Amino acid sequence: MKSRTKVSFLAACLVHLAACAGEPQDNPYELPGYGETGFEDEGGVDAGDEAGESGHEEGQSEDGGDDGRLDPNGSEGGEGDEGSAEGAGEGGEEGATDGATEDEGSGACVEFVDSVAPVPPSVLMLLDRSGSMMQTGFDADEPDKSRWQALHEALGDVMLADDMDHFVEFGAKTFSTQGWGECGVSPQIDVPMLLDNSELLLELIPGPLEDVNGGTPTLAALDAGLGMMRDYEAPGAKAVVLITDGSIGCTDDQAATLEQITTELTLAREVDGIATYVVGISPSYNSAKAQLGAMAEAGGGADDYFEAANAESLHAALEQVVADSYANSCHLDLGESPSDPDQVQVTAGDQDWPEVTDCGSEDGWVWADAEMTRMNLCNAACDALLATQEATVGYFCDPG
Repeated sequence: MKSRTKVSFLAACLVHLAACAGEPQDNPYELPGYGETGFEDEGGVDAGDEAGESGHEEGQSEDGGDDGRLDPNGSEGGEGDEGSAEGAGEGGEEGATDGATEDEGSGACVEFVDSVAPVPPSVLMLLDRSGSMMQTGFDADEPDKSRWQALHEALGDVMLADDMDHFVEFGAKTFSTQGWGECGVSPQIDVPMLLDNSELLLELIPGPLEDVNGGTPTLAALDAGLGMMRDYEAPGAKAVVLITDGSIGCTDDQAATLEQITTELTLAREVDGIATYVVGISPSYNSAKAQLGAMAEAGGGADDYFEAANAESLHAALEQVVADSYANSCHLDLGESPSDPDQVQVTAGDQDWPEVTDCGSEDGWVWADAEMTRMNLCNAACDALLATQEATVGYFCDPG
């Protein structure tokens, strides 16, 4: 699972050359003259076939340098170019013109194949560090363990398991903010969003045996966390994980505050593409459970909140949340736009996938930006990408 983006530019081809024209191939994406490692043989693509046999041969004999084939990067090769062009002028000038470089306006199209790993998702842990998190008796098997200690240990287990932080960017924000009063939340992130930073995260948040205190300013915490994620520029999926043990605090009207929260979570999901997951650590009251459920539904990360009744279920809840956020990251950043959008091939899990119009219901892929440099794989295609951690994307010339 530690694949990284590996790009191999196969060639630049001219529209009149055999790579893009001539007899139809069984598979229009299997280009003649190319093998897995580049050209199939030393001869490569023979420019003389299009330049005119007489002109090409005379150019070879006159200069005696290059053999007349095209450079893999699309330019004419070495010293032999002069001879080929000169010979073509005597015996095959029209054919040689067809072999002009891209700079000469031939209408060349660039072909390449990318092996691409999915872009890592970015997940912000929004952690309740209120005084109630110091309560013990949360886990019957370890009655002396506080809720905060159980949370700290579960975070470490999940983020470090299978090097998960190598594939997911984790960041953290605790609330309320120490030094900002019982209901204060600073606008700064506590732990920046990075890959491979689980150990840093665990060091920067309060330790498992530290005393935590303060209120539960849920609205202010979500305002800050969602604002951070909006401002954070990342090409992959974004998610916020709200982990709390109680009702909405720091308000005189919980119903009105809950309405504000659900409105903000819905906007973040629908407008900014930020999903929010909710984990409730042993909520005691039905009113608190209803609030957590409403927030989870609005956030869209899952159909309901994850209830953690003990340390084991807390671990399972976090594990599921991280797995879900990663499963939603079927985003590919290609860095190149196709010269012909109709000649794009996407392969994942040894299967070719078509371009689709509805990523919510169809199996295939869609462009993720107007420039056509990023794409999202959908449903079964996404599953195939996540199973193999790699997709192959090819841009090709029109084979007709």
